[in-house]
Amino acid sequence: MTKRSALVGILVAVLLGAWGQYAGKYIPGSWGLIRGHLPVSVFGALIFFVMAVNPLLRRIRASFAFAPGEIAIVMGLALVGCGIADAGMMRYFPRQLVTPIRQEQIRPGWQETGVLAHTPPSMLANNGQYDEEIIEGFFSAAGEPDRILPFRDVPWQAWRKPLTFWGALIALFMLANICMGVVVHRQWADKERLRYPLAEIATTLLRADADGKPAVFRNRIFWIGLAVPFAIRMINYLNNWFPNSVEIPLSFDFSALRDAFPELMSTPGASHFASPRIYPAVIGLAFLLASDIGLSLSLANVLSVAVLFAMMGFGADLSGSTMQGGYLPWQTFGAYLGMAFIAIYVGRRYYWQTLKSAVTFSAPQETHASSVWALRLFLLFAILSVAILTAAGMDWSLAALVWGVMALLVFVCARMNAECATFILEPGWAAPGILIGLFGMTSLGPRIIIILGMLMYLVQVEVIESMMPYVVNGLKMSADVGERKIGKTGMVFGAGLLLAIAIAIPTALWADYHHPAAVRRGADGINIWDTASRSITEANLAGEPVASERETGFARWRRMRPDRRFLAGVAIGFSALIVLSILRLRFAWWPLHPIIVLVFGTWFAARFGFSFFLGWAIKIAVMKYGGGQKFTQVKPAMIGLIVGDLAGGFVMMAGNGLYYAFSGSPAPQFWRTVLW
Repeated sequence: MTKRSALVGILVAVLLGAWGQYAGKYIPGSWGLIRGHLPVSVFGALIFFVMAVNPLLRRIRASFAFAPGEIAIVMGLALVGCGIADAGMMRYFPRQLVTPIRQEQIRPGWQETGVLAHTPPSMLANNGQYDEEIIEGFFSAAGEPDRILPFRDVPWQAWRKPLTFWGALIALFMLANICMGVVVHRQWADKERLRYPLAEIATTLLRADADGKPAVFRNRIFWIGLAVPFAIRMINYLNNWFPNSVEIPLSFDFSALRDAFPELMSTPGASHFASPRIYPAVIGLAFLLASDIGLSLSLANVLSVAVLFAMMGFGADLSGSTMQGGYLPWQTFGAYLGMAFIAIYVGRRYYWQTLKSAVTFSAPQETHASSVWALRLFLLFAILSVAILTAAGMDWSLAALVWGVMALLVFVCARMNAECATFILEPGWAAPGILIGLFGMTSLGPRIIIILGMLMYLVQVEVIESMMPYVVNGLKMSADVGERKIGKTGMVFGAGLLLAIAIAIPTALWADYHHPAAVRRGADGINIWDTASRSITEANLAGEPVASERETGFARWRRMRPDRRFLAGVAIGFSALIVLSILRLRFAWWPLHPIIVLVFGTWFAARFGFSFFLGWAIKIAVMKYGGGQKFTQVKPAMIGLIVGDLAGGFVMMAGNGLYYAFSGSPAPQFWRTVLW
């Protein structure tokens, strides 16, 4: 690692965090700038830099060119910035701190139950009090038309407490994500040798030959694989501008299935049977995966549709949400719990030695000093987070539980990403729904429900862009091209994260007051207070007192009323995951991976299942008729398939951006340029 790479990388992280959130909210046509853990903007920029910019720098002066290790550090920090820019943090921040104050003015139900008063004042703008200039100025633009709003005109005093409170919690949780990434790196990368397919895309482009050029560029099969999807993307992009030109379809129309099987096709996930789509990058990723993973991702949606259709036929209640839970979210949580258990069990010796050294300050044995210090910091950040939540009115036991549930979610998502390339996965469950299923709404009370909901929207946010998967891929890229000091890399990632958050938060608040605040993307969060209001109503109807805000967590544990569907769902999901894991570990011939349970009923499995099937089928055919040698020969073509698809998406994104910069209008049919 060099000073140049660290400084450039931190600058990129800050720009992505601050400008990325601004672009996503206020620049028409930029939707998709950061989308999932395989962001086209970042991976496309890497391709462009490696192919065009770095060779030019080398021609000007050899020392100007970036070494592979330097590029990997910059790439890792860019991914850290992606975890801030949109769904990982800034999609809902800071509007969730002001929306409920405004909504209370127009919702008689909230006024009747007085639900907003149960929100800790430090969690909302202006202490939760309505002020027209502060609240309405946020949604309608506080400045004058055609004039840039001065920073001093933002009502900073009204926002000081919530920005400090939530900024601290967000930073602590994301830093904990980085620490978890450092702790698990040596176990996953060196001991278990997970594939890290997303990192492999970058490292393939970064591995240089004797002349300092990417070795893969000398492979003709790579360029053939790259040319096909790139040409298809460019032809279809031209069709956006010239609708009468040629278009190469990437989907099939089986809409007749809707008429032939209307009940089946109304099942969640079945609509994708009528329009299976080809994603070249996903086909390439499936080829890189272990065969049982590729097959499981291919069959996951078929299995979930069959099971859900049968359950609907028996009258099962499949309703649910991340806020209130439901049978399917609870079942998925059980599977995640099982996956965390298996991952820790497989690495139990390594994790135990790391924990032992961390808490006893003894010399590391069978572990590494960087992992030990990362675990110590992780525990420190967890304690500080629990202390902040306790000060806000949540009992420490509940605070520790919810923080642990959120950490479990990102841990398993990172594991799946590193092993199975789940690059845009939304699990379908979140901490509020889990605790409501475990305790019951009336036992938790409105204050705890509100805190849980706000944690979901502002700290956990949408897992498709959570921080830990970005971090584990960034660490793997750095390690694979020569940077073996994982602890040092993690420290640089942490510095970039803190600086990006410190700049992104005030920038976002200024932008929301300068423009009418963007509310078109993502949920508005009112379901938090709707749920809390419902808990008050249910308690009143049952003749029970509303759970006291001063009631200890142990009192709530005594009043705990677990939903039977919660217990059943968690047990089934956990058991299914454990059984599949045992079968996979015990029998070499077993064809399925536990991922099939983890992506059960998800949009990811439904949308990309067909492409995973194509990639799996190609790999099976190559292995059957050509063996391992032929697989090695074909692999560069599949890497090229991924790179070509990402490069095509990057060119389309850049074209749309340039058009907007010069015309002030979004490019025609810009939504068709988003790859995923």
